[in-house]
Amino acid sequence: REDAMFLGDLLARPVLQAGRRIGYVADVRLVVPRHTPGQRVGTPRMYGVIVCPRRTGSFIGFERTGVREPRLLARFFEWRARGSFLVLWDDLAAVADTGVELRPQTRRWSPALAD
Repeated sequence: REDAMFLGDLLARPVLQAGRRIGYVADVRLVVPRHTPGQRVGTPRMYGVIVCPRRTGSFIGFERTGVREPRLLARFFEWRARGSFLVLWDDLAAVADTGVELRPQTRRWSPALAD
């Protein structure tokens, strides 16, 4: 049995590595397969989390490199997302009320990887 988690409960949690805070969960990335047997659409699964060094809230997709319009918003969100990175779901060691703990050798990916 898996415990249920709401997306809103994960957003803005501190992200820790080796007990040191390195940022906050700013967004998540999901993978939706084309088809899941017995369903009309695929069942989404967690791909990873976007970690931002600052507490900023969700980027609503503007941290992705291909988003350029409207220009003013795109530039603002690009500035706000600076230093952010993607952590794959499998690299999360634990999710607790106190924060999200990363594995020691977690690789930091570009947020655009999930595009």
